[in-house]
Amino acid sequence: SGNYKRLFAAVAAIVVVSRAMEQQLLALGAPRDRLHYIVYGTDTERFTSCDPAKNPARFVAVGRFTDKKAPQLTLLAFREAWRKRPDARLTMIGTGPLWESVRQLVRSYGMEDVVELPGVLPPEQVAERLRGARAFVQHSLTTGENDMEGTPLAVLEAMATGLPVVSTLHAGIPDVVAHGERGLLSPEYDIDAMAQHFVQLIDHPEQAAAMGQAGRTYVLAHHRVEDRIGVLQALLEQVAASR
Repeated sequence: SGNYKRLFAAVAAIVVVSRAMEQQLLALGAPRDRLHYIVYGTDTERFTSCDPAKNPARFVAVGRFTDKKAPQLTLLAFREAWRKRPDARLTMIGTGPLWESVRQLVRSYGMEDVVELPGVLPPEQVAERLRGARAFVQHSLTTGENDMEGTPLAVLEAMATGLPVVSTLHAGIPDVVAHGERGLLSPEYDIDAMAQHFVQLIDHPEQAAAMGQAGRTYVLAHHRVEDRIGVLQALLEQVAASR
């Protein structure tokens, strides 16, 4: 508490990357006029728009296999959906401490031909996998040590691609993914609700397309990387001038 007070007294500006982070800092006593909500942007030329309605029922996750991204819960939710819709497929791109555990689960469930675990891929291959998907998925949550996301960059990249986002009501995700408009969000740990969201987008490809287009429109308006850099640069110049 004392450390935060000294920090808040010393800094000229604090950048937050989610509204949840903003509320936490306000509760700790941060001065509101020094808090600046600036979420990073994405390369809207690399992540070009696709039509998820024309893609197969493939879901793509991108990110490190860590506790706060809970890849094992993404897999469990997908498995519930796959048992109802056997044509569904899942690609989980990335690596990390939980990768081997997820691989073991995939094997124990006999899903080697259903779930792809390609490891880390170059950016252009990530963009290609996103363009071939029905939706992006990530089961982010707050860990027992209170570790949480900001606003995941992979979510913004998927939205830039024109994909709906299947995720959780976690940290900065609801700030950008309006539930029912740009994606489908469920409570943390609720794998049944997430599974139903998988099924919903499998059964209603036109809904996936509408949500995906709404997401891309939102990213183009609010999260182009060059625009976000400009906002951050203006803040830095303002702070430098005041000092």
